[in-house]
Amino acid sequence: MMEKRSLFKKIFGSDKNNQIGTKLTLLNNYNATWTRYNGKNYDNITIRSCIDTIARNGAKLNPKHIRKTTNKFEPSNQNIQRIISEQPNELMNAYDFYYKVISLLYLDEDVFIYVMKDENDNLIGLYPINSNQVDLLEYNDEIFVKFSFGTGRIRTVAYKDIIHLRRHFCENDIFGGSNKPIFEALSFQHILKEGIVNAIKTTMGIKGILKSTKSMLKPEDVKKNRDQFVKDFIDNEENGTGIAGLDAYTDFKEININPMIATDSQMASCNNDILDFFGLNENIIKSKYTEEEWNAFYESVLEPIALQMSLEFTNKIFTLGEKYHGNKIFFESNRLQYASNKTKIEVARYMNNYLTKNEIREIFNYAPVEDGDVFMQDLNHIDGNIANNYQGGGKDE
Repeated sequence: MMEKRSLFKKIFGSDKNNQIGTKLTLLNNYNATWTRYNGKNYDNITIRSCIDTIARNGAKLNPKHIRKTTNKFEPSNQNIQRIISEQPNELMNAYDFYYKVISLLYLDEDVFIYVMKDENDNLIGLYPINSNQVDLLEYNDEIFVKFSFGTGRIRTVAYKDIIHLRRHFCENDIFGGSNKPIFEALSFQHILKEGIVNAIKTTMGIKGILKSTKSMLKPEDVKKNRDQFVKDFIDNEENGTGIAGLDAYTDFKEININPMIATDSQMASCNNDILDFFGLNENIIKSKYTEEEWNAFYESVLEPIALQMSLEFTNKIFTLGEKYHGNKIFFESNRLQYASNKTKIEVARYMNNYLTKNEIREIFNYAPVEDGDVFMQDLNHIDGNIANNYQGGGKDE
């Protein structure tokens, strides 16, 4: 009989709840608790399009582990490189991992990643923690993080073992900001869309006054005549002629209603408020950007994410001694892949002394070749130590 596997146990090593320490007191007296937003923002098509645009492009950032000593780079740790660039954990490949991390960051303003290590302090996995609530605790002068999940389970881990990314880091001492600034725009957008739906429903129906020339009808007879008219003409699915039949004692006077709906400029203004919150524009969302628009998007949105992840991954994966010996993780992106062909050709033409054959091939989205990790040297760029001999015709044998 197969035993059900617990994801909670797989990540944290035990099914048992644990909690240590007391509530951490912050400098500004804010409560040291983070509560995950209910996620309804993600159901909004504009919000989801913005987050998806940032996440799917940010997930293409290329993570690298380097170790620099005495102005030279040594071979990286292959285990760390494999985890950060190929498979952070057994449930996700690298693209899915970074897509989820960036999505949670932009949806909740905070995202937490558990750094799993073995008994020898070697990295063995990275897991994004999707908990409902996070509390900061203090124990023996060390900060701990208590995760509370929807199943009622609790796990407390050291803050030094958590990669913590945040946006709008201003008011709180530890946590990021909130999505409150866009609540008004979302509410206004909802009202505008509901108005359009209601306007369509209103114009599709018949509205008017049903008048009977029969004298002194009882209220119940008036209601009966109205209900019969609605049943025979409006609610009758088989009546597709659009013509009502009335006797000589009944008259129907239609009332024309012209409901107000949102203008294009009002809808655009509301959507622009949401796009501004995420630092995007419609061309980026719809993948119609120019080279200049892509560069602006990269520098204002993707590059800050890459910088924050580089610093936080380095600080939480490596010990102080490992960082002292030059270990670092950074995220890079070949921005030239999004440049125009004219720009790519110019770069390949004038930068061939600084780029290898494979790096130039990568710009044009070509696969690397076996002997491609060499620099191409033209006769216009030579070693300064032999420049005189070169110009003098090589007199010095």
